[in-house]
Amino acid sequence: MENEESITIEEVTSQEVKEDYKLKIVVVGDSGVGKTNLIHRFISNSFIENSKATVGVEFTSKSYKINEHIFKIEIWDTAGQERYKSITAVYYKGAKGALLVYDTTSKETFDNIDKWMEEIKDKTTNDIKIMIIGNKIDLKEYREVPHDDGINKAKTYGVPIMETSALDATNVNQAFNDLLKEIYKDMKNKIKKGGNTSSENNDGMQLDTDNKKKKSGCC
Repeated sequence: MENEESITIEEVTSQEVKEDYKLKIVVVGDSGVGKTNLIHRFISNSFIENSKATVGVEFTSKSYKINEHIFKIEIWDTAGQERYKSITAVYYKGAKGALLVYDTTSKETFDNIDKWMEEIKDKTTNDIKIMIIGNKIDLKEYREVPHDDGINKAKTYGVPIMETSALDATNVNQAFNDLLKEIYKDMKNKIKKGGNTSSENNDGMQLDTDNKKKKSGCC
């Protein structure tokens, strides 16, 4: 059995570095489960008290070096309210990863995992990497979803699960990094072949053609 290739992830802080590829990740789940604060914790290590519900779709980005390649990670924050469903549907296009978030203090949000999983699979490609996130584990006294229930739910879909707290940062970076590693494993063979530069078919892996174009011999 071959040894699994080690994957290193480092944050890129310099504004001078050009990205080689772009990755799109969507964060989905019911309203109020903490999607926005999970993203804020990962992107800027911050937490917004009394944050308002996301309206429509918002996205933010951060650059990482995964092994020898520089990736611009675009993280899309989708509204959980039903009335925005038709608006957010188009934003699944090109996603290579999805974090499906529920609130460990709300059984209703856990029960709705099935609905969200169906939507992800309906609106994305078969190779999308999905991770279930049980957020707000800092609120231990209000927990409604036992840890084992989350594990069993993840097993039914054959996806990983991680419990997090956006408030105290527990497992937030690890969750995002683990998802990025799973996406990278799928992409590495395509990367070795030079990537797919077709904007029509790249499905979230976009080569930075400005870096890769050869200079013309003229002018």
